[in-house]
Amino acid sequence: MNIKLRAAVTAVLATAGTSLVQVSHAQQVATEVTSGDTLETVIVTAQKREETLQNVPMGVTALGGNKLDELQARDFADYAPFVPGLSLSSDQSGFTRLTLRGQNASGAGSTVAVYMDESPFGSSTALLNGGIITGDFDTWDMQRVEVLRGPQGTLYGANSEGGLLKFVTNAPELNKYAFAGEAGGESVSHGGNGVQGRAMVNIPLGDIAAFRASGFFSDAPGYTNDTATGERQVNQGRKSGGRASFLIDPTQDLSIRLTGALENSSYNGTNLVDIDPVMLKPLYGSLAQQRVVPEPSAFKYENYNATIDWNVGIFKVLSATSYGILDTHLVTDGSPIYGGLSAALFGGPGAPLYADSELKKFTQEIRLTSPTTDKLEWQVGGYYTRETAALVQNLYGADSPSGAVLGMLIQPVIDSTYKEGAGFLDLTYHFNSNFDIQAGGRWSSNTQDASQTTTYNPILASVLQIVPNPQVIAGNSSENVWTYSIAPTWHFDSKNMMYARLATGYRPGGPNVLPPNAPADVQREYGSDTTTNVELGVRSTLDQGRLSIDFAGFHVDWKNIQLIQEVGGFGINANGGTARSQGFEWAFAYLPTTGLTFQWTGAYTDAKLTSPAPSIDANSGDRLPYAPEWSNSLDVEYRHVMFGNFSGFVGATWSYVGSRSSDFATSAATPPGQVILPSYSTYAARAGLDNGQVQFTLYGKNLSDSRGITNFASAGSPYSSVTVIQPLTIGILVSTKF
Repeated sequence: MNIKLRAAVTAVLATAGTSLVQVSHAQQVATEVTSGDTLETVIVTAQKREETLQNVPMGVTALGGNKLDELQARDFADYAPFVPGLSLSSDQSGFTRLTLRGQNASGAGSTVAVYMDESPFGSSTALLNGGIITGDFDTWDMQRVEVLRGPQGTLYGANSEGGLLKFVTNAPELNKYAFAGEAGGESVSHGGNGVQGRAMVNIPLGDIAAFRASGFFSDAPGYTNDTATGERQVNQGRKSGGRASFLIDPTQDLSIRLTGALENSSYNGTNLVDIDPVMLKPLYGSLAQQRVVPEPSAFKYENYNATIDWNVGIFKVLSATSYGILDTHLVTDGSPIYGGLSAALFGGPGAPLYADSELKKFTQEIRLTSPTTDKLEWQVGGYYTRETAALVQNLYGADSPSGAVLGMLIQPVIDSTYKEGAGFLDLTYHFNSNFDIQAGGRWSSNTQDASQTTTYNPILASVLQIVPNPQVIAGNSSENVWTYSIAPTWHFDSKNMMYARLATGYRPGGPNVLPPNAPADVQREYGSDTTTNVELGVRSTLDQGRLSIDFAGFHVDWKNIQLIQEVGGFGINANGGTARSQGFEWAFAYLPTTGLTFQWTGAYTDAKLTSPAPSIDANSGDRLPYAPEWSNSLDVEYRHVMFGNFSGFVGATWSYVGSRSSDFATSAATPPGQVILPSYSTYAARAGLDNGQVQFTLYGKNLSDSRGITNFASAGSPYSSVTVIQPLTIGILVSTKF
């Protein structure tokens, strides 16, 4: 798209009103807007049974598939604005850390669990970088995305101490042929162009079975440039994937669903911009970096699931069996630190660090669920997972700028196994039609075994006085964890309720695997950390279904926080410090007249350490990383019959993200301590025509071409780097379904 055309399209979209943002924390969608005169109630599975969101006693956001399609919200950055308390940070394209309600201290393990239907995603441990490998799945052919805020330890177990993000896919439909597809392209200001395509087909197989398949590909246009090599758009990439699902319903009480899913992504480089670490000003241009060697990355995920749902009358039995394979490849330019060593040994100034990981994860869950009509409703279940993982890290000497490997410096390989068994019980007692109490508990037991094999370059080994042959050291750990929740709920009537909730969650501990020369006082094992959440919320639907109100206040205590620390020159996982996060979240949706909808959302989060963590130079009162105190979002949409059977729509969103603190930084970093990242606003808009079968959409994101900073990275090098949101993007899309 040429510059004049892009400017003209931007002007048209800007007149649509206030806009749609890239990163925000401010919406709790209790309802979805329909084309009629009222707001539509959403069905969710947050508590592992289908129920209306109006009856769920916790903070939940539910974004339906139609809304995701309308907003062109295909990844985390697109729909984060609609989830209060959700923040994103990333220092490599395709690898993102999720944070809910401020539960982030930059540990290696994840604090937000991710599920696709009944399959948990990713590593349960800190030994495979689970904190940044979080499963940014494309939302095409999704029924909805659910985000549960606050600890979910009772029903979902490990790594859900901050909350849970759940992708709910569309199941095959019986007795119905269906097809949907979309194709389009977009242009990024200061960068490149990309195309995208998606398709879905649903085929009934007799009266009791059906097959559904969907697939997609999407270009990721680049927009950062390397001024040292002259390469432009170094962060360009491509995503692709698909799902195939077979459903058989031999009787009305029994269903069996088999699903396979695949996602791939690859990027040529990063979207980092090099800056002056003190003034936070770009060093080489507003979207520029300089690297000695390239920094490509790749992600591949396969998942296979079999879910059996059987209603035996007095209760339902559900069995979910999953097997997932996750492979990642990540290259980081370590030349500022190790380039001198590479030049001395091999004559090349480059020092790329290759991090390749592989995870194979088997899970089995069986649960029994009572009918929802009982005075006492219950769920009881068991869960088992076995994960085998390998993390291969190679620090090479390399040529520049080609990155051609000249020789190996150090190669640590970590092999690990994680096993967990758990049992859980969840009860809800209805005292009457207006008051009930839900209570639950989960007992989890895990064991871990890990070993590190380290190989050194012979010359380097002689300098370090280490035997160059592979050195092996092993470690193991085990722990038992109890989590619980209790939630009384008052239903004033079918449209108004108030709830209170007390809930806990945890992130597993584990062994540290260290080189053989590590001193004896370096910690070999670290424990789990835990969160305790107290929450009070209200949900109301007023004005004959035209107005919805959703408000929640919360207080979270976080103990034994897992931190990445340096002890005796060795990087380890360790426990240190306590923190608390408290605040409130709100969402208002209003339909004043047919076709016109306003949605205003916001969040206030005060997340701070409550005790010092000296090993990372953190003090009591320091803010937890990447948790803005204030965020707001306003979305406006209008639909109206235009001509024939076509309706026109126009929508716009404004969002604000407040200032945030960067990661905790040791005194060796430049600059020392945390860095305050400035607040920013973003705008976006959409407009189009739709007749129910064919839709034409013109959209724009980040219309003000903001350089909002979402991540800051400094490791003592002469420069620092920041991640900025994607520049002004204009796109057009044609979709069809029948």
